Amino acid sequence: MIRCNLHTHTDRSDGICSAEHVVIAALEKGFRTLGFSDHSHTPWLEQYTLPSDIGPYILGNLELAARYRDRIEIVCGIENEFDSWQDDERLQYRIGSRHCLPIGDGHFLIDETPELLEQGINDRYGGSGAAAAADYYRLLASDVSRHRPEIIGHFDLIRKFNRSSRFFDENGTAYRRAALEAAEAAGSTGGIFEINTSNIARKRRHIFYPADFILRFILEHGYPVIIGSDAHDPSLLSGGFSEAVLRLWDIGFRSVTVWKNGCFRQEDLAEHLINHG
Repeated sequence: MIRCNLHTHTDRSDGICSAEHVVIAALEKGFRTLGFSDHSHTPWLEQYTLPSDIGPYILGNLELAARYRDRIEIVCGIENEFDSWQDDERLQYRIGSRHCLPIGDGHFLIDETPELLEQGINDRYGGSGAAAAADYYRLLASDVSRHRPEIIGHFDLIRKFNRSSRFFDENGTAYRRAALEAAEAAGSTGGIFEINTSNIARKRRHIFYPADFILRFILEHGYPVIIGSDAHDPSLLSGGFSEAVLRLWDIGFRSVTVWKNGCFRQEDLAEHLINHG
């Protein structure tokens, strides 16, 4: 199985458990690598994110890494909201994500509830979900080019509440063009595209981020991918991993990125396919 997850959250941001509790759960599940990626300080979402001083967060991760170094490799990362970027030379990787769209002097969440998304679309885009999606991808392309995160988080999160094309047509030419233009811009930075399994893990919509047409584009262009469950609950650390391995294989991927011995490495996907049985 994939024994690496770099997209995890603790009660230092919006996860439900302490960091050490997550480490223990990872050990019980046979993980060899665990990365912490709590949310960067985001002023309009302070209750769900790290404080403005991330020093204690980094030191806490480093202490855990030292304490458990003989049992699991613990990596110190962060999930940066693109509009509230934090950095520190001690961070070993950065997941770049966009959970919000700007409106006036503020932001509205695109992944909290369908109602909040609809309100934001009405207020900012005159009710046009297609315009909101196009703006999301325009901003995302600019975001990744500007900040160059090592991992590009849940690339097409804008589709989270778009069941039955509620807000925009995911098969439409304009939507797909915007998504693929953003994917090309992001991929050209060398970033790793996350195959985010959170919907599968939490038994929401049976979809991954990104969608299959984006995954095929990523494969055609040779951009790397990594699997992450975006776990806020340690019981879901490997949630959806088996399905993700099978999906990647069916699309044509033959390698996957993991973190091992201090850096990103490529592993043979067939190895994980066999182990997933």
